[in-house]
Amino acid sequence: MLAPSTCPPVADIVALMMQVSATADPMAAHPVRATPRSSTGGPSNNAAIHRTLERHQAIVVGAGSAGLAAAVALQGRGFETVVLEKGEGVGMSWRSRYAELRLNSWRPMSKLQGRGMPRSYGRYPSRDDVVTYLESFARCHEVSVRFATQVLGVHHDGDLWRLEAPTRAMLCRYLVIATGWDTVPDMPSWPGAGTYRKGLMHSSQFANASAFAGRDVLVVGAGNSGFDIASHLVRAGARVTMSMRTPPNIAARDLKGIPGQPVLVYLGDHLPEKLADAIFRIAQRVTFGDLSRYGIPRAPGGVYANHRQHGRSPAIDDGFVSAIKRGEARVVGPVERFDGDDVVLVDGARLHPDSVICATGYRRGLESLVGDLGVLGDDGVPIHHAGAPEHPRAPRLYFCGMWGPFSGQIRLGPIHARRIARAAAVDRRMRYRVFAGI
Repeated sequence: MLAPSTCPPVADIVALMMQVSATADPMAAHPVRATPRSSTGGPSNNAAIHRTLERHQAIVVGAGSAGLAAAVALQGRGFETVVLEKGEGVGMSWRSRYAELRLNSWRPMSKLQGRGMPRSYGRYPSRDDVVTYLESFARCHEVSVRFATQVLGVHHDGDLWRLEAPTRAMLCRYLVIATGWDTVPDMPSWPGAGTYRKGLMHSSQFANASAFAGRDVLVVGAGNSGFDIASHLVRAGARVTMSMRTPPNIAARDLKGIPGQPVLVYLGDHLPEKLADAIFRIAQRVTFGDLSRYGIPRAPGGVYANHRQHGRSPAIDDGFVSAIKRGEARVVGPVERFDGDDVVLVDGARLHPDSVICATGYRRGLESLVGDLGVLGDDGVPIHHAGAPEHPRAPRLYFCGMWGPFSGQIRLGPIHARRIARAAAVDRRMRYRVFAGI
């Protein structure tokens, strides 16, 4: 004969769960007036200023593809979630880029949860298509987004997280940082650059290629952005020179009419790194031939080893290599300094471009948000960047989409989001069991 069950009645369980939600998850409380706190989390010296203190179960910082994916995953697990976005719309990193920009990742592999991009967008959707898709996704899933809300800092507040904004503070138990992989432009500081009188800009300021038609343009950087911008400039009629410090691994966007991204992802996911690198090297040689005669020697490391060690993806070619072979563009060595209107290379050669575009990458820009929490590596990338589990120093603080994968940022977001929502749900269940004593 079975012993009587020691589990509490269902009604008691429901009551306990409601009590846990009201006490441990702070969203149930009404906004209150709060004493201002400084950027370090302590009380502000200006006691005359009062701000609203809001309480939410989960907060996501950033309304790009990864942030929207995280919000939808958390909502699906029953968490009241709000997204904070410093810009005026979703997908701000896409809205601010040049008009010719397209996804390098294949459309069917670039979708958020349960909602793919329309076939009318083509194989590689445009900048405006991606923005429209993100707007539609947020609207369809009724994601709550606060625009023009910049988070200035994140701090511990007991076992909760406190976010500081200019006009308010917020508390939450579950916090997701999804501010993007390419947030802060990384601009080199060459000697003499400050007195250069011609156009000098970062690629983030590049608006469209047609404005450079008929001009001599120096593109600094042989990565993904450098190759893409250079190919658009050539098509627009610019005379392009690319300054290269480190030879890149180069992948064709399409292989014999077939999207190359699935091949890259398959090799990286299913084969040992050395074997995958060897296959890629052979494919690159077959596709492009020996490029050393055009100033592009073999990359110092394999494409997958480079990605693992440095987070560096291959440069996706969409016609720039052919332009080099036709003599419509050329590759030179790295820049050493500026001298008046001249750009001086390391080998002493002098260039006289009309414009210099620095495709020199981005930094994550997370130091001001979470730099004092011990969760970032020396390169500014989160140590635990794969969604979940989180860093042990920062319970329930997650990072979504904060990595540069072969498969593309849009595909990465939902993968991280599912891990985060699952981890938050497990934490909530464990807190209930402790609270209920079962």
